[in-house]
Amino acid sequence: MGKQVKTPRFYVDMPTFLHATGQLGWDLSEKGGAELLYMNPSNPFMRFEDSDSTLFLSGTSGNTPKTAFPMNFCALLNHNFASDSNYLKIVGYHGFDDANSINFANEWVNPTQILNSNFTADGENNYIDPEYNGTTIWSFNTIDKYWRSFLISAPNGDYDDSVSHQLGSLVVGKYWDAPNSPDLNLTMSRRFDGIKKQKTIGGKTLANIYYDGPTEWTMNHPSDGTYKYPPFELDFSQTYSSDPIMQENQFNQSAKSGLGRKGLRSWKLTFSYISEDDMWTAYESSSRAPFEYTEDGEINAITDSAIPTDNGVEVSYANNPMLSDDSFNFVWNCTLGGTLPFIFQPDKTNSHPDQFSICTFNQKTLSVQQVAYNTYTLSVTIDEVA
Repeated sequence: MGKQVKTPRFYVDMPTFLHATGQLGWDLSEKGGAELLYMNPSNPFMRFEDSDSTLFLSGTSGNTPKTAFPMNFCALLNHNFASDSNYLKIVGYHGFDDANSINFANEWVNPTQILNSNFTADGENNYIDPEYNGTTIWSFNTIDKYWRSFLISAPNGDYDDSVSHQLGSLVVGKYWDAPNSPDLNLTMSRRFDGIKKQKTIGGKTLANIYYDGPTEWTMNHPSDGTYKYPPFELDFSQTYSSDPIMQENQFNQSAKSGLGRKGLRSWKLTFSYISEDDMWTAYESSSRAPFEYTEDGEINAITDSAIPTDNGVEVSYANNPMLSDDSFNFVWNCTLGGTLPFIFQPDKTNSHPDQFSICTFNQKTLSVQQVAYNTYTLSVTIDEVA
């Protein structure tokens, strides 16, 4: 297939997990709400602007958060923000009232572009300014708060009202990098299970094509109309130039419906010799108790056990030990055993658009073999969703 699996990365959507488990009661709203969850970006939520500078809102500010959770990446799936000549601000509200907010662009530490994520500075503030329509992904140092809602807005209401802004899904959460590459005997395959064949009475074979790849995404372009394009592909923000040569060059770089890869990808991966910290959650609890620090700096430990640690970091430093853990068990828990989708990148060093897929685990049970002291072998099957 010519696509190596090196060190994979799993992007986990934390608001979707908390919504699915009843921890965040996000509802529908005229600015998106729950429609922006669950990584279902094929039919985007459309925002027809009014006097409000807030374009999209995921969650409601009136929510009382039940737990804190960490974030180290943000992904905007199926957007047309590049068609707006202005930049955008992404804000997260946190805490137990409406007063606390973070302009992410100003709070990011070590922001790293992963896919189509340009950053623009305007005086004292920083903003996101993607070059292409489609998908934008970037990472940053972990921020751990009691998040209650997220919004995307145009600073001071400066948005292009000729653009009907769209967003398929707002994904915020934590990614997990595998500690090493999988074993060399991995299996990669392309599934064409959407094509069904049957034989007629006369012996001929008929094929019914229900789907031949992942569902294409709908793009609403301000001047090129509405069209569909393959997932994660990038497209120009403006129409073609009047110059015929430029038209030809730009057309060849545009997302052309259905002409990308075919089939649904699957990976059967085995990771040998994974350590205890990389495999399991150090402390599967929603509270740090009884390992909290008291006001005088002492550990309030009411047990004789040592304080659990995750890669040398004590759980007493985490707002929620289970959600803050850096292990595969975290990925498994926060996708509900593969029930909820995640973004899979088979090689974290390769950020070409064709490297990203929305996937689930194709198994109901996590089966792990202990091969030595505090050492495990993990086997998983990952399927791209249609």
